[in-house]
Amino acid sequence: MFIEIASAAGPDLVNSSYELSDVVRIAIALVVLVSGFMAVLFIIWGGVMLILSGGKDEKVKPAVNSIRFAVLGIIVIIIALFVTPKIGDMLGLNVSKYVDPKEIFSTIQSLSGKFFGSTSWIELGTNNSPVIDDSFDRF
Repeated sequence: MFIEIASAAGPDLVNSSYELSDVVRIAIALVVLVSGFMAVLFIIWGGVMLILSGGKDEKVKPAVNSIRFAVLGIIVIIIALFVTPKIGDMLGLNVSKYVDPKEIFSTIQSLSGKFFGSTSWIELGTNNSPVIDDSFDRF
């Protein structure tokens, strides 16, 4: 299983030796991907509970709390991805090479494509700015 996950991060990652930064990047990307997926499931579950509550306060409150805490979890994960490298660099730990948000999002993109069997619709243009493919010929 780990070999399949590691091969999603790069074509030569399994067949060659890899550095600690690659392992850390893949681990962080997996944690972010799984926690984001779980947060979306909790938001959906909270919505279903809210619909089925029938307006009763004792059933509405857990549903709203489920949605609230799932959204809060997503916000905390995203803030942590951007704040951790800055705090680490301020403390002189030089962790930005391990937890660079751009690299982590790129790894998440390749891992999600490997897991869910799709490629990204966002590609980098000539000046490294995102170009969104809004054509519908993929369907």
